[in-house]
Amino acid sequence: MLSSNHRKAALVALPLFFLSAGAQALDWQAAPTYGTVSLASGFQPDPHMTSLTAGGNRPAGEAGPNCSGFVSGEPDLDLNFEAGQYALNLYAKASADITLVVYDAAGNWHCNDDYSSASGTNPGITWSNPPSGNYNIWVGTYESGSLPEAVLYVSEAGPARGDSAASTTATHGIAWGDNTSQWANDGECDDPRFAGPGAHSLNIDEDRYHDANDCRALHEQGQLYLK
Repeated sequence: MLSSNHRKAALVALPLFFLSAGAQALDWQAAPTYGTVSLASGFQPDPHMTSLTAGGNRPAGEAGPNCSGFVSGEPDLDLNFEAGQYALNLYAKASADITLVVYDAAGNWHCNDDYSSASGTNPGITWSNPPSGNYNIWVGTYESGSLPEAVLYVSEAGPARGDSAASTTATHGIAWGDNTSQWANDGECDDPRFAGPGAHSLNIDEDRYHDANDCRALHEQGQLYLK
């Protein structure tokens, strides 16, 4: 686990809740219950999955005022991550209402309860420009005393937007992502990973992995190639 003086300062884009680090009660330096995972950008298989038991007896609000639910006193999982050009997505799924707490590699706290209406009761957090280093991760429960089985996902392909909205299946060795771009399904590929006659000329990084249907169809037609 990296010490606090090794955490790299970086800007973190688009978390659902962003909390400045300070004197917090949750101990990010404690040994993680389910061990430490080391991943570098481009890892396979994507997503990386860890099965665990969510919840605990500590209020997640100890990490910050926007944190919901109950977690264990120590992290469930530590992630040592070597960032690249892609986004980092942490999300969890369970049959119960679960929450997510993360102390990231830049020394900031992040929390989420429900990532989107499509995901129901599943939480998720996205870093568009993730810092490299150590991430301490808790999967909590919204209700006190609940200890459901859950799966924690680490992915560069797409966050937890619900199975009905996602299209993350890889074909041709390409993880397509989902269809959550505002330009999705318009007949052009708006994902900046691609070039060719089927790609829009003014693609932006926030649409990376978020125009799956268009990009996959155009790639299969020979109208696109990965840069």
